[in-house]
Amino acid sequence: MIIEVNKGLKVTSLKNKKAISTVVSTLIIIGTVFALFAIIYPWFTSSLTFSQSSAGLWYLSQEEASKERIVIEMVVFEVDAAGNKYVNIFVRNVGEIDVKISAIYINGSAQTSVDPSLPYRLYASANGAVNVQNFKIAYLWNENEIYMIKVVTSRGTEAIYEAKR
Repeated sequence: MIIEVNKGLKVTSLKNKKAISTVVSTLIIIGTVFALFAIIYPWFTSSLTFSQSSAGLWYLSQEEASKERIVIEMVVFEVDAAGNKYVNIFVRNVGEIDVKISAIYINGSAQTSVDPSLPYRLYASANGAVNVQNFKIAYLWNENEIYMIKVVTSRGTEAIYEAKR
């Protein structure tokens, strides 16, 4: 038995008191769920839209990169009259779109003394025309050594060539 104490210190029974009905409690729960939904839904949809737009940009860049192809046609080791050593790298764009050559590596080290300077825009070959660019690099090479040459575009496409002097 449940008892209640009044101000006058009278003890009464709660047996006849009524609690909140199940209908009212159900309405309170439903109202709470809708309030939480109203708060969470706008946040979720903005996050989802941001993710979709980021994915769209990524797929667009991958599509562009798939149209991009370069080839190292030839590598020539050269010594000028003053005894300076150079490596001439002939690069051709065989892809569908123009490329931007952003880096050239010889044996894993980035080359900074490149003529013409980097980044360099290499146009796509059009109407059967061949577009080849010679990149001249001051490099102290040795006889009978193998050199790994890598040319990289701004989208990450690579062309690798193994050359021996």
